[in-house]
Amino acid sequence: MERKPISDGGKRREITKAALELFLKNGYDGTSVRSIMTQAGGEVGLFYYYFKNKDDVFDTVLDLFFAHYDADFAAIVAHGRRNPCRVMQNFFEYMERETLQFRQKYAAQMHRTVRWAIREHTLTLIEPYLEEIVAIQSAYYNVPPALAPAVAAMYLTHGVGSYILHEDHEKFLAHRAEVKRGTSLIMGMPPEEQELRTPYPAESADIPGCMALALSTRESFPGWEETAFQAQLENYVARGEAWLYRDGKTIAALLLFSGERCELDYLSVCPGYRRRGLAARLVETVAAQFPVGAELSVITYRKGDPMGTAARKFYQMLGFIEGKLTEVFGYSCQVLTLTVPEVTPVLHAKQTE
Repeated sequence: MERKPISDGGKRREITKAALELFLKNGYDGTSVRSIMTQAGGEVGLFYYYFKNKDDVFDTVLDLFFAHYDADFAAIVAHGRRNPCRVMQNFFEYMERETLQFRQKYAAQMHRTVRWAIREHTLTLIEPYLEEIVAIQSAYYNVPPALAPAVAAMYLTHGVGSYILHEDHEKFLAHRAEVKRGTSLIMGMPPEEQELRTPYPAESADIPGCMALALSTRESFPGWEETAFQAQLENYVARGEAWLYRDGKTIAALLLFSGERCELDYLSVCPGYRRRGLAARLVETVAAQFPVGAELSVITYRKGDPMGTAARKFYQMLGFIEGKLTEVFGYSCQVLTLTVPEVTPVLHAKQTE
């Protein structure tokens, strides 16, 4: 007799749910078909209508358990094609969050045999996604990994991935800087430039450094006023609408944006960090927060204004086009707009050079 697919739901799903609860609590060896059916409220014979044996239901439990993780990993990689400089960071940050939540929910009751099975299933699941990420970032930075892509993905899976899944999360946190260094080496990129390859959302602790950056570049922003800017900055940080690059204690670059208005509101790069692509990757990261086809705008200097030559050239290189004329603090400006593309604006710029 053909066994019913899991999409049928009904009793099969009840049996699978019962099996999951028992496997988590008692482990594989401590769970019998009879105990599963007692929990599900059915006869043992009904079990074999849906499953071949205990191995079959255990595999089904794992597939069901990991279904949403698989979908989330796929979504992260797909989104990463729009924001390659963040894709590996996003992937491992997701793993960290989900691992912590998993432990909080299941650790107290989970049998070690199931914990080991879940760990191995996780590593098997993430390896092909990490191989995709290696390919995405290698192409983006035009730097081949130090190892063959499949081997690099294997090292990242069983190195970084295993470390995140390790029971001692505090140990992972203590060695995070070295983990990043190892990732850079595997990817064939200079470890000393690690922090200048990945933008991060600003935190409240970054505000003094952001203010130092803003003060050092205030002459480029007509009407800039320190007290008002700090109040606005605090609001942007609280809303998660501030992205930056850190280099030690220095804020090397900062971008503030409005999700509601779909607008870039402030972009500044410390003079000593210019011409490193930081501004372009910040715009890329913010553009990736919006759906493809959205109209992202920025107010900058008008054509012919010597103050705005570099800024206009930068935005136009990324694909922004001229829009309406306007004034800000009594200063003549212009709106430039970008229709958010399917590929990152940085790659878009390279393709149209």
